[in-house]
Amino acid sequence: MRKKLFLFTLIILASFSLANAQTIDNIIENTFKNNYSLKALEESIKSTKEQIALSSKWQNPVLTFGINDIQFDDVSKRDLEAMQSQFIGFSQIVPIGEKLQRKEKIAINDYQISKYLLEEKKLQYKSKIYEYIYKEKLLEEKLALFQEFKSNTLKLEELLTKLYKYNKATQIQIINTQVLYQELNLKSQKLQTLLNTINLNLEEITYEKIKNINIDTKIKKIKLLTNINSHPKILSLIQSSKKQDNISILEKEKKNSDIKVSLNYFQRDEKYEDYVNIAFAIPLSLRGSEDIKSKQAKIKTIEINHNIQDLKSSFKNKIKILQETINDSIITLDIINNKILPKFNQLQKVLESYNSLQKIDSKSLINNLNEIIKYKLEVINQKDKYFSAIAKSIYFTKEI
Repeated sequence: MRKKLFLFTLIILASFSLANAQTIDNIIENTFKNNYSLKALEESIKSTKEQIALSSKWQNPVLTFGINDIQFDDVSKRDLEAMQSQFIGFSQIVPIGEKLQRKEKIAINDYQISKYLLEEKKLQYKSKIYEYIYKEKLLEEKLALFQEFKSNTLKLEELLTKLYKYNKATQIQIINTQVLYQELNLKSQKLQTLLNTINLNLEEITYEKIKNINIDTKIKKIKLLTNINSHPKILSLIQSSKKQDNISILEKEKKNSDIKVSLNYFQRDEKYEDYVNIAFAIPLSLRGSEDIKSKQAKIKTIEINHNIQDLKSSFKNKIKILQETINDSIITLDIINNKILPKFNQLQKVLESYNSLQKIDSKSLINNLNEIIKYKLEVINQKDKYFSAIAKSIYFTKEI
């Protein structure tokens, strides 16, 4: 009855744990909501969006007023001569050509670039979150494995101690086993410190303590996607190229200088008639600076286009390298799990059988145990390479 009650309690606790386990998608979603770096980029996007409306507006008009020809002898006299007047004026710069439309397109380019920067930052965080969580799970597997090894080492020490009483084992063999246990203990401590560090790194990104994560660490054959044309980094560079094209056209448009129109009304004494001045000011583009700036923008466009092609090639190559790492890990794991470890396990049974009949060969037992430890740890190391490659691929492929 007690046994059934104990099993029932375990089932309830396990069910409760699974029900409250966080999925990695939930963690990523909460990170995107809570991360202040992302919030800052979102505010920057709002700012660049406002710039679109601002870029197409005319400059503010200028209102001027004053008094002409003030006499120092008597400043109050305003009827001595025709030049004496008080005036009010209005001036406005009138854009010529399509400069405002081109400025608006440049602002739209900046807006698109800011959105792609946010998308890229999210991909970087998503990739890092996957990498940290996979490492965390695999470190937990390593720690559990070390606990198993420590338990086996204690059993070996217990066996050697019993056989020592019958002169079938030596004190040196017992001490070597105790040293092995302490080495495992030391490595466990280092793994725990590394696990704590990774948890802190994860907390730095997610702004929360992550516990009880539900994630699958089974090894599967995976084919990484190679369609990188929609990657935000590449799309951002494409927008930068378009922006430079628009800047080049804008500089040419500036050769058609904007006109400054001024209208001034002069009020004079009753002896003289009031009058109005109208003036037009047009800067002359004689130095060729606009042509030089236009050419600079064109050169910059070519430079960015070369960078786009280089980046595409780099992305494709990195995806291929990650795919090779994944494939190699799968093959290595298959060899270790199906061909190497079974042999060492078989050898362990043979040694245990041999040692039950004759004087114990603790050196062979410890060496074989060390080999088993080494290859079981290599299994987790290969899984770490496999999942690390998958996590890094998320930045390039945007998904698993």
